[in-house]
Amino acid sequence: MAKLVYIDETGLNEQGVGKQHFATLAAIIVSEDTVKSLRDSMKSIAAHTFGIVSDDFEFHAYDVWNGRGIWRELAHSDRLGVLKELIALLDEHDISVSHSTIDKQKLHARYAGAADHNLYLLALQFLLEKIDALPENKIIIADETKEHELKAVRMLADMQDWGSGEVPSRQLQTIIDSLHYVKSHQSPGVQMADLVAYILQRSRLDSQHHPDADTAIAQMKQTIWNHCSTWRQTWPS
Repeated sequence: MAKLVYIDETGLNEQGVGKQHFATLAAIIVSEDTVKSLRDSMKSIAAHTFGIVSDDFEFHAYDVWNGRGIWRELAHSDRLGVLKELIALLDEHDISVSHSTIDKQKLHARYAGAADHNLYLLALQFLLEKIDALPENKIIIADETKEHELKAVRMLADMQDWGSGEVPSRQLQTIIDSLHYVKSHQSPGVQMADLVAYILQRSRLDSQHHPDADTAIAQMKQTIWNHCSTWRQTWPS
């Protein structure tokens, strides 16, 4: 059976150095027979938290953390609890994680800003290379990004056919088919990738400005690291 790889990002749409030092593209890698059980688990957490939710409900880590929208009714401690429940699903469903992270300040300095607009494609190339090195064939499903979708689909095809990416690459062997973009509210897998990317991004801050939040982020980061089977260095080094 092929593995399904769900991808989402944080910090990549903000070009240049901007407010966030790093940009992260995260992936969760799920067996076909785990997709439904992951969806059911996430729906169960939503139902336990809110009761009945709308058809377009989704877990968006930024909103949960900051108490935006439907989450404003919950105390911060309760929202932290929900995030911890969701990240714990990596253990429950034995889900693998991979990610690529770009240091935007170093990228900007190295190329005098000329590569800032390529953040997404660079991070995607590095992530695809990591995922491809893992065993078993894979199908890639990513959160829609209208600005980059056509170029990303072409880049993946070039990497499959010729080993050619935004920077020198190698030919992909285990990523089959094209790159499939979906709306995040339609895909619990993409939502889980968003959660992973957000926690990794927050874990790079010196402090969350609250001891409970510091502890929660450290615990969630460790859970993610336990499931991360590819190298973790940022780029440029």
